[in-house]
Amino acid sequence: MAALRTIYHIARADLLDRIRQFSFLVILGLTVLLAYIFVPPLDAGYITLYLGHSIRGIYNSAWVGASVAMSTMMFLPLLGFYLVKNSISRDERTHVGQIVASTKVTKLVYLTGKTLSSFAVLSIMVAVIITVALLMQWIRGEVRNIELWPLISPFLFLVFPIIAVVAAAAVLFETRRVLQGGIGNVLYFALYLLFVMTADKLNIGISIPTTDMLQELGEQRPGFSGTYGIGFLQPEGPIELFIWHGIAWSSKLILTQMKPYLAALFIVPLAAVLFRGFQERGRKESSYSSSKLRRKQNRITIAETYGDAAYSDLSLSAQSPSSTHRLRASQLTKAATSYSLLPLVLAEWRLMVKGTRMIWFAVATGLSALCLLLPSDTSMTYMIWPAAWIWPLLLWSGMGSREARHHTQYLIQTSPRIVARQLMSVWLAGLGAALWVTLGMLIRLALEGDMIHLAYGAAAALLVPSMALVCGVLTGTNRTFEVLYMIVWYIGPFNRMPYLDFLGTEEAPTGTGSMIVIYVLTSVLMLTAAAMKRGVRAGAVR
Repeated sequence: MAALRTIYHIARADLLDRIRQFSFLVILGLTVLLAYIFVPPLDAGYITLYLGHSIRGIYNSAWVGASVAMSTMMFLPLLGFYLVKNSISRDERTHVGQIVASTKVTKLVYLTGKTLSSFAVLSIMVAVIITVALLMQWIRGEVRNIELWPLISPFLFLVFPIIAVVAAAAVLFETRRVLQGGIGNVLYFALYLLFVMTADKLNIGISIPTTDMLQELGEQRPGFSGTYGIGFLQPEGPIELFIWHGIAWSSKLILTQMKPYLAALFIVPLAAVLFRGFQERGRKESSYSSSKLRRKQNRITIAETYGDAAYSDLSLSAQSPSSTHRLRASQLTKAATSYSLLPLVLAEWRLMVKGTRMIWFAVATGLSALCLLLPSDTSMTYMIWPAAWIWPLLLWSGMGSREARHHTQYLIQTSPRIVARQLMSVWLAGLGAALWVTLGMLIRLALEGDMIHLAYGAAAALLVPSMALVCGVLTGTNRTFEVLYMIVWYIGPFNRMPYLDFLGTEEAPTGTGSMIVIYVLTSVLMLTAAAMKRGVRAGAVR
């Protein structure tokens, strides 16, 4: 009972801390907006779920509940993970973890409380989505008779088990330092894609309602053969309607959907085994503080015994044994002033690739070479071209936020021409990373005379580093760009959704000329926003 009470208080305290933050209200607002979009107006130019080519169910409680639940399963496991994956790191940053380590709270109890807190946060979002879905059924007005069970049951048996796994996975990824940063974010994104592609085979999640919908549509329209589409889709023809009565939940089907809960129960003990706790970090900090304190005490002892002047001479002799006399400022060599941009670009490039292993350069060169050697259609069809644009993600994500993360922003902001030189050098280094992996494809498109996709590639080379820079400058963290860019890349180039496909990989790119212009203008606007923000900070420092 004591362990359960401790778990409850850890989860409650963490939940209260989260919901009191302004960012939580922003996320709730975005959740309401997404739930509104998931039930499009009758005359909207898009649909979020269709069967065949342009068939959807009438907006009764069963269809609204299932379609919104499926849309939620598409975005919440991805966004929700990055939303709640900061609980343990926050305890480290605020030194609460060291306090926890000094108590009798075990790692399993601590991580269980954190998992329940993350699950509660995601559950609040799901509850808001259910409420908005209910309201949207009545607002759209096709069927205003509200049936709670068909509306709520897809969320109970499909969405909640999935977010339990997401909450446990977020805690697991925080237990190891190698998974806390960009590598962990990319790895989870890959696991998310794997889950989307294998959910049908696992007989969980989206496959349950879609199978029932296709079966019922086949009974109403003999001879129907087709599949489903989910997302923000443009119907190929006039939308046709049919009546779907919802899922008949049997005890066997419900038990099958409980499998994710078992997975979550397995993940939490695994995280407890991998978690090293806060004691090791606390010992390192204590050792560092003790040595720093000893040095300070030695300085005070020398100053008290021999006087401040003797201490200054002693420090100078320790730094330069051959010269113990003081130097005047007039005797120093005048520093040469240079405003050349190239040394700064090279310095930013070295900082960007610092710690990057040779395997990264080998893969980047290989992707560029494949795009050069293979026909452009082959590179686009087999996702070689889009893969090249996700490979430098961890290099781009540090742009604009590196100074804030390493606490050197005040040093950088006092340098001359901070906006014109330092910010531009960071952007040019990011452009170099883009060219490293895409130059082969750009040369191939030029040789084939495909000027349209060449223009798309050039616009993307401007757009992506600009997006990374503005995200880093505005938020001071690399996670914003990593999450946002992976979502845009997945929806756009990977799934070839119009308007977000900044590589133009779809067969007939929508609004070709206008979209390229929009991408270039967006790049200019983002660079301007980053420059204004950096200029304001530099002015505040001066």
